[in-house]
Amino acid sequence: MNSMKRILLVVAVVFATVTYAQTGKGSWMVGADLGLSFQSKNLVVKNDQVTELDQTVTTFKITPNFNYFVVHNLAVGLGVSYEHSKDKRGDNWEYKSNTLTIAPNVHYYFPTGGSLAPFVGAKVGFASRENQPGTNGEWNGLVVGGKAGLAYFVNRGAALTAYAEYDHFSLKNTDNSKRKAKEGVLGVGIGVALFF
Repeated sequence: MNSMKRILLVVAVVFATVTYAQTGKGSWMVGADLGLSFQSKNLVVKNDQVTELDQTVTTFKITPNFNYFVVHNLAVGLGVSYEHSKDKRGDNWEYKSNTLTIAPNVHYYFPTGGSLAPFVGAKVGFASRENQPGTNGEWNGLVVGGKAGLAYFVNRGAALTAYAEYDHFSLKNTDNSKRKAKEGVLGVGIGVALFF
């Protein structure tokens, strides 16, 4: 029975070392995330009369990111995100926008001793949104976001990720700084990360 305990201990140490080496101090992580969010709601507008519309908003996002592990399991880096949104209200109205975000970020991995590692991340950065021609023009401002997910280490150099994230935008119109917009986007995504 003692030999079985030793074998299990050796296996546990090997698995912990594998995860630890991938997220160890001095390592680089380069990856890309693909995100999707979908929102459906009933919008009621009250002016002189009540107007009720069904509204759907679909958002697709791609984010290449580059990170460096400053200490074991803690990486800091930069993400550049492109986001395309389509807002449809009722049968006759559709609105599209494109958003570019540049944000420093931080990720922390919780090694479990195996090929799975939960992680959390946060970012704060600059966002620039361009709406379709003939609408509200361009908007610039701040984005603050956070995410939590799970990384599956395929081998020592690659991981697949799945996560949920929330981004909060606080934007001003470039033509009229008195026009401000605040928006929250909750979504899910998948990604791939390379470690070296």
